Amino acid sequence: MTEFKYGLFSAFLLIVWMIIFYTLLIPNYHQFGSYVSIIAFFIPFAGIYFGIREKRIRSNFGYITFKDAFKTGMIITLIISVIMMVFVYVYYEYVNPEFLNYLIAEAQKKLLASSASRDEINAEITIITYKYSLNVQLIEQTLYVLAGGTITSLVASFLLKKTRKEDSKKV
Repeated sequence: MTEFKYGLFSAFLLIVWMIIFYTLLIPNYHQFGSYVSIIAFFIPFAGIYFGIREKRIRSNFGYITFKDAFKTGMIITLIISVIMMVFVYVYYEYVNPEFLNYLIAEAQKKLLASSASRDEINAEITIITYKYSLNVQLIEQTLYVLAGGTITSLVASFLLKKTRKEDSKKV
């Protein structure tokens, strides 16, 4: 099944990216900048696009309706979303349960080095505690994948739809 193959492969690439992001980039976030997280958008985009494309080529002899293309993209999106929810949960609970404490300690060090006031430090710690909590990360990752996957499925379906001439005359 094309959807399962591309959903699994895209989720695998996203997991690899997130491990790199959480272990290498977030601790040095100020050095790399916020634009680095945009890379995570292109992984599911490619998976959805190429999944629809392969479905069109292999399963439908080079033809696919917008509806079938969109359905393929959404199935890939749902597979990616479920796998990413499981990964985020496992990562935060078992792989790196001290991740949040590490981020807080690093933020405190940097803020103390820059002579920030205690109120500024407390405000930053509150923001980090909220933003990187397990519940917020689960919701955030799921919404990003679902929203991005829906938009990507719409765009890719529009670009890749191809119907036979006699099919389009019947409608």
